[in-house]
Amino acid sequence: MNDMSEYKEMYAVEAAEHLQSMNDALLSLEKDQKNSETINQMFRAAHTLKGMSATMGYSNIAELTHDMENLMDRVRKNEMVLDPSGVDLLFEVLDNLEKMVEAPEQSSQFDISSLRDRLQSLSKGTGVPAHEEEKPAATEVSSGEKPEAAASEAAPVSSEQKTSEDTCTVFNVTVTLQESCLLKSARATVVMRNLSELGKIVETTPPVKDIEDEKFDRVFTVMISTTEDAKKLEEAVKKTSDVSGVEAKPVDTHVETQVKKKIEQKTSEGDANKTVVKSVQSVRVSIERLDSLMNLVGELVINKIRLTQLATVHKLDVLEESLASLNRLTNDLQEEIMASRMVPIDQIFNRFPRMVRDLAKKEGKEIELILEGGDIELDRTVLDEVGDPLVHILRNCVDHGIESPQEREKAGKNPKGRVVLTARREKNYVAIEAVDDGKGMDPRKFREAAVKKGLMTAEEAAKLTDNEALNLSYMAGFSTAEKVTDVSGRGVGMDVVRTKIESLGGTVKLESKIGEGTKLTLKLPLTVAIIRSLMVKVARDIYAIPITNVIRDLAIKKDMIKTIKGEEVILMRGEVLPIIWLHRLFGINTNGTEELIVVVVERGGSNVGLVVDQVVGQQEVIIKKLDNSLLKGIKGFAGATILGDGNVALILDVGTLL
Repeated sequence: MNDMSEYKEMYAVEAAEHLQSMNDALLSLEKDQKNSETINQMFRAAHTLKGMSATMGYSNIAELTHDMENLMDRVRKNEMVLDPSGVDLLFEVLDNLEKMVEAPEQSSQFDISSLRDRLQSLSKGTGVPAHEEEKPAATEVSSGEKPEAAASEAAPVSSEQKTSEDTCTVFNVTVTLQESCLLKSARATVVMRNLSELGKIVETTPPVKDIEDEKFDRVFTVMISTTEDAKKLEEAVKKTSDVSGVEAKPVDTHVETQVKKKIEQKTSEGDANKTVVKSVQSVRVSIERLDSLMNLVGELVINKIRLTQLATVHKLDVLEESLASLNRLTNDLQEEIMASRMVPIDQIFNRFPRMVRDLAKKEGKEIELILEGGDIELDRTVLDEVGDPLVHILRNCVDHGIESPQEREKAGKNPKGRVVLTARREKNYVAIEAVDDGKGMDPRKFREAAVKKGLMTAEEAAKLTDNEALNLSYMAGFSTAEKVTDVSGRGVGMDVVRTKIESLGGTVKLESKIGEGTKLTLKLPLTVAIIRSLMVKVARDIYAIPITNVIRDLAIKKDMIKTIKGEEVILMRGEVLPIIWLHRLFGINTNGTEELIVVVVERGGSNVGLVVDQVVGQQEVIIKKLDNSLLKGIKGFAGATILGDGNVALILDVGTLL
């Protein structure tokens, strides 16, 4: 066997995609056992994963997926339908496959004999028979006919599909490139894209991978099913430069019949045409390389700002004109690099339906999870970090938030609970909301728990507003759970969520109404590499405050500050706002003026005012992490940035500073 190591990473990524596809299909099948499209999706994913695993030599994975494929084949032929125990078994199989795919080289060490026996016995048995009136007449396969062909005939194909396929002709389009062609792969890609607009590309010779890697001389062939004639196909190919010859010939009748059957079996999701075109238009790039690119662009932006300042100071008009063009180019480059780092939130959201389904089943609850805004994009680094906090939040919704069906019915609610997870874009950040229609959070219980745990006295607890009482849940080790389950109630959760979100430069807000439910809102920056900040001056130094933390800034007179229990506060719009002087925090002397500038920031659901000398304005800053061993671990700073004049400004981390 050839060395397959270069394909391992590709196998891991594609196998994970197929397992996710099977998970999604199985969740849908649990609700609707007769959806032929979902059944076909499950069958195709198992079939593809089996083939990939066998090619790579991962026999245990191939054997287990082969048994799944056989079972789904019976289901799609209406010979049986999956009952709940069958669905549970398939979920168990998927869980084991996920573990095996994570370390495929060790997959042979997994004992899958019990799972295989159960799958085979379910497949050989009658399972739950389909209704006789819905069961088609058995398709007999003659000795000379391939089982695949019979399966494709048994698969339901709409009359509209048949008509469109019947009017198509299958051509082999042979393309010859000029000897002088330097970019053979790129030219072949353009040819295939042009042809794909005229019909369905079935396959290429050599395969697409070889064409991408330029492992062909000058000639390649594209098989296409189309309603167009040979002349139209040839004209489409000739549009591409460096093509010296093209010939489109219909394939013989036998091959055409086989190709059409193959196309009929495919749905839009598995469309060969899309697969071919997509595979030659995307490249996988490691996140480390993207980080390095982002860093270089950051340096470029800093140097551009420095040059702009020099041109302004020395009144160099000629240089300013050139810099206007450089400014535009660096901005475009910055946006492109940022865009290349962005990935849809769906990549995280897709994990949750299965997780919520399993937790709800364990707790004996009925829960409907609704996901919205999965197409909203976030920086890959932010997305990786936000996964765990969202898991904590959803587990809390299932365990603490949603009541049992019996309790909900007593309260006049639908026995099935609802959890809605929504992502939306707002200015320079993304907001993710988790809303449940459960029992809500009782501030009284939070006050009692705080006193019981010795976190505060009964008098102090009584003075807390309802919102402040609920925010106690962010304290480490704080829990009101009456029983500890394997889902939650161990005092771990909300403090972890807040710490993680604030370390990303984001904020967390908690709202709840007894009997109606709870809403938790996370605000996250689009990227952790470049953030929009409010630049403020304290004495001679400039600091950056991430804009996601800033509520507003205001001017006050010194005599407006009052002292309550040793804490300085001001009364603004009926709200008592604690005041913190950054001068005192950083050990800097104040200028002693009567007029003060206060920047109001949000911290854990409550607001705090920071006294500064001057608000310089908003600016996008490049974050440089404090990696120096002397500075690492110092609280209050998220990093530093280099200003246009070459000076360093520290970026405040509001969560740990106060």
